Amino acid sequence: MMAQSKPVREREVVIVANLGLGDKFVDHAQLYQRGLGATFERVRLVSTEDVVSLIERRDRSHQLVVFLDKDIALAEQLELQGATVVNSSSAIAICDDKRRTYTHLDAAGVRIPRTQILPALYPKQKVTADLVLSVIEELSLPLVIKEAKGSFGAQVYLASTPEDVFAIVDTLADRHLLAQEFVASSRGRDLRLQVVNGVCVAAISRQHPDDFRANLSAGGVGYPYQPSRQECDLAVASAAAVGGFNVGVDLLLDEEGLGTIVCEVNSNAHIWRLSAISGVDVAARVGQALGQRWLPA
Repeated sequence: MMAQSKPVREREVVIVANLGLGDKFVDHAQLYQRGLGATFERVRLVSTEDVVSLIERRDRSHQLVVFLDKDIALAEQLELQGATVVNSSSAIAICDDKRRTYTHLDAAGVRIPRTQILPALYPKQKVTADLVLSVIEELSLPLVIKEAKGSFGAQVYLASTPEDVFAIVDTLADRHLLAQEFVASSRGRDLRLQVVNGVCVAAISRQHPDDFRANLSAGGVGYPYQPSRQECDLAVASAAAVGGFNVGVDLLLDEEGLGTIVCEVNSNAHIWRLSAISGVDVAARVGQALGQRWLPA
């Protein structure tokens, strides 16, 4: 474990978060504020509503922004004004769209479930029956259908019959969808590894007795977990594939119970349960990594 850094003054550190979403998001931002405070003398917490949105030339080159939201345009604006933004707008954009996530992971040679992206449709336009049948033939049943955007395990559906597939696709026809093979060996089980600056700093296993998804927010239970070197390497490679500095990587378990299949990469993962279960102060580790990377010795 890295030693605690001494508080430093050289850079203004700002945490930007959508504090209007409720207590859970406020608590998450304050967790980062406390954790980064172990490295930085002053860490300012700002709501996205309070960030100046007027499009204007402004010098933010002195700012290090820990961006806890998915407002990609706002993150990009801060970057164009000179701020160092973590995660970058590019990484957030890739992670926020599962279609882009999987194409970047595949291009990097990372193992993912067999995946088929459905074409983007306009409202009231329907997916053709031939396309749905070809997806079923390619991926077999049961299969998983995901909306390109979603958090906390929501917007993910398990289809066990052709009728299920048609019903889900018809209902969500104007959403951006993708279909994946169902990894039965990982039903209700997965691993969450947090990668910070190319290092796996914390991990937990997650289990759900009654749902194919293991997400804690969906009722899953988390346990401390010591990942293998292979699992850490896979998580680090996944973070690199999306350009993420601080990301949560979800691994599915193969038939031997090893986390060898990447399910998702999360650029804005909530870390309070991960920290509590693993015993690792993830926010403090983020602060240490930021200090080591961007501040003078």
